[in-house]
Amino acid sequence: MPSCNRTENLSFLIGNLMWASPRWSTVRKACMLQVTEAILVVNTRARRGDDLFEETRNTLAANGVSVSEAWGFRDHTKVLSKISEAIARDVPLVIVGGGDGTLSGAARLFVGSKSVLGVMPLGTGNMFARDLGIEPNINAACKVLALGRAASVDIGIAGKSSFLNIATIGLTTLIAQDLVLADKHRLGNVAYGFAIARAMLQVRPFRVTLTMPEGKKSFNALQVVIGNGRFHAGPFPVGPKATIIDGKLTAYVVATTKLWGLVRYALSLPGGRQSNLEEVHTFTTTQIKLETTPSRRITVDGEVLFRTPLTFSVSPGALRVMVPEAFGA
Repeated sequence: MPSCNRTENLSFLIGNLMWASPRWSTVRKACMLQVTEAILVVNTRARRGDDLFEETRNTLAANGVSVSEAWGFRDHTKVLSKISEAIARDVPLVIVGGGDGTLSGAARLFVGSKSVLGVMPLGTGNMFARDLGIEPNINAACKVLALGRAASVDIGIAGKSSFLNIATIGLTTLIAQDLVLADKHRLGNVAYGFAIARAMLQVRPFRVTLTMPEGKKSFNALQVVIGNGRFHAGPFPVGPKATIIDGKLTAYVVATTKLWGLVRYALSLPGGRQSNLEEVHTFTTTQIKLETTPSRRITVDGEVLFRTPLTFSVSPGALRVMVPEAFGA
């Protein structure tokens, strides 16, 4: 029987008619099988992970995605360990269910491997799924896994670690510190609302310096955001042209020391309109050394992990992930 690659070459040469004929039906199925064979690993501590574990398995099967193994863990370390095992076995498609923190931790494991990441958005913000054009619900995600394609997207680098979405200091770090896991489970986006209100009363200005290949900039600020992809704070764009496939970081500084300036910034986030404010300075670059006075904690993909100073960069096209057919169009 001809191989899948040979079949694709013949199809290209003699047209789709032969490819569609019954003679080649077995070869077509074999090629599809390489895409749909999968292992599912779910972080059941994610907001919807525990409740939707079985529904995810059933919906995958209903969409023709053959899951040979399905695992659910509440321990993040066990989630990453099981993903590593699957990648070491060259499993073609490893589907990871959880929030942005889970996906961010898993992404680095796929770099340089033969496995493709499948995204099952089961968190609250689901920013990485939005970056890929995947609607944050099980049915939409399963359709992408069944009918989509593999694409290469960028990974952000923070020091010696990687991230998918956003690194921040200032207001959002206070929000991340204030959020309680139980509240996120019970209240979802409402928990973020309460945390934002409390953080806006606590945030204090700081001096920040961004050193980039294009030059050095310093500000008195209440918030700094560095994005690898397009979205942050849920559905809000980091910048008008930010994407997760441009090989660039998009950063902005909220250069104000007044609470009203912060309120104006928050009101402008829908639609990514914060870049239009005179107190918001936006940069597109490949590397940023971030320094503050005094030293500040840094939130990376929702987790408070580092302190300033820290250098950020981007690894273009380092991650292979399933995306909708129209992604990047």
